[in-house]
Amino acid sequence: MAVWAICLERSSAEPDEWRRYLNDRPPEGLASRARLSLIGLLVDRDEVEEAVRERSFLPPESWKKADELLFAAADPATRAEAADRLSISSPSFLSAADPGLDRQLAAKLSPSEYLARARAWRRSGRPSQAATELRRPRWTGGDEQMRRRELARTELAAGSPSRALNALPSGSKAEAEDHLLRAQAFRNRGWHLFPGRGEHRFFRDCVTASESAISLDSIGGHRQAALIFRLECATEIGQLATALESWRQLEAGNWNDPRREWLGRRLGIALIRSTPDSPAINELARSLPSQERCLRYWLAVSSSERSTELTALAGAKVADLYGRWSREVLNQPSGAEATFLPNLKAGVPPESVGRLLSAGSESEALREWRRIRRARPPMPEEALVAAELAADNGWSTDSIRWLRSGFRELSSVDMNRVPENVVRAYLPLRWRQALTAAAREAGLDPWLIAGVARQESGFVSHAMSPRGAIGVLQLLPSTARQHSRALGMGSQPDLRDPELNLRLGARELGALMRRFGAVEPALAAYNGGLTRVRGWWKRWPDRHRFTEEIPVPETYNYVRRVVFLSEAYRLAYEEEWRKAQ
Repeated sequence: MAVWAICLERSSAEPDEWRRYLNDRPPEGLASRARLSLIGLLVDRDEVEEAVRERSFLPPESWKKADELLFAAADPATRAEAADRLSISSPSFLSAADPGLDRQLAAKLSPSEYLARARAWRRSGRPSQAATELRRPRWTGGDEQMRRRELARTELAAGSPSRALNALPSGSKAEAEDHLLRAQAFRNRGWHLFPGRGEHRFFRDCVTASESAISLDSIGGHRQAALIFRLECATEIGQLATALESWRQLEAGNWNDPRREWLGRRLGIALIRSTPDSPAINELARSLPSQERCLRYWLAVSSSERSTELTALAGAKVADLYGRWSREVLNQPSGAEATFLPNLKAGVPPESVGRLLSAGSESEALREWRRIRRARPPMPEEALVAAELAADNGWSTDSIRWLRSGFRELSSVDMNRVPENVVRAYLPLRWRQALTAAAREAGLDPWLIAGVARQESGFVSHAMSPRGAIGVLQLLPSTARQHSRALGMGSQPDLRDPELNLRLGARELGALMRRFGAVEPALAAYNGGLTRVRGWWKRWPDRHRFTEEIPVPETYNYVRRVVFLSEAYRLAYEEEWRKAQ
């Protein structure tokens, strides 16, 4: 069915051909895609009544796209009806297409429609616009209560927790959801002031607001979120019994939160510093396999009788952050070259994927394979061939996902249990001469540069982030410009040139290494920005303590990940490079 859809798209098929395709009942995703193509074609041909009828067969998640197509209709009535809906579901589209019409329609919306419009702004990545619009009206009763809550959500999304607090009621007028939003605002204010600038007051207020939400909604939908806020903020102010109680209640409810590992690790570290003999530490370690080595390390260094534990951590074949730290404490050298498993032969794609590949549509083949992956995990041989296909099409992130889905040891200290060609696919290494030259010029370990490049872009020269970072080492133009000028290369360096990007990025990382004198804060600053990291480093000049105190999960994970990747690159390629010299 996917091959047929591609052929129809490429051949500029007639409406009747699309209808015949839809009559054969393709899968829902393909059906929506085909029907949207049909609607666009009908609008272009001014067959608007038929286009509107086709819209009625779409699932709700496709209505917005259909309305954007119908807004291009020549028929004024059809265009007006689409605009009415878009003013609620897609104000970002309508305001760009016709700002005057968007303002006119927004002024006529009911309170519930106005709130739906604000949610659409927020979900499209423009919460500040939603907040600007929500500050204007004043309603009564339940509508006003809902406006204030949505305003608080948009202010939080826009990074304005103080304004969010101003929008919300407190005391006896506040309901569970109000207390929950207040807890989030207090939490955000606390982290903004962290470390050492009065954050404890806001973390305490977060705990209080969370407990108020729990008391008003002990079994409802807000309880889990309130427990998470209480766990987080109680940990930061040393109320460890409260934090541990929150953790256990969340675990009993089988919670699933993207920050679970990070929150559990911070609680574990706090318990080790407070009461290292607490049985709760082992309880946390069992619950958090990815944090077990971290907690074992800190337990070991907190006691003079745990050298055996450090030796075990240091003995990992592919050392992670805590393996490297353990080797440093024990004055052990880096590990020798790892021995990986013999190469694995790539498998054969599923039949439907093979047909798409035969038709010359590799990108659609990968999409079809993703649909299959959602239904069943791939065999290792399938994961390898899918990863190679994704990499050949420039989809480095997708390639990595495929490899991880087939070889779970890849991102762990057990990477040596993976076939060597799979490890090489997971750790691509391009532009070797440029990389080593850049590392030498900056005074850096080339494996560190390789780890940064792998984490930042997967060694993709044209990669671009939502923040505007470009190239292999994901440099912001403003950062690259400073180094380019210093090298006499002008103020407009081509950051998509991998050799130049590696050189400028290595200079930036080298400058950070010289500033901090340690790899962990240098990596943190490369990821999270110099200003914030400078404050953290001033508070915790010990690089081990500094790393554990990083208050941003993304930055902590970045440091830990790059250190691991740099060691993995060294083990995978060092011997080959030595022989080539």
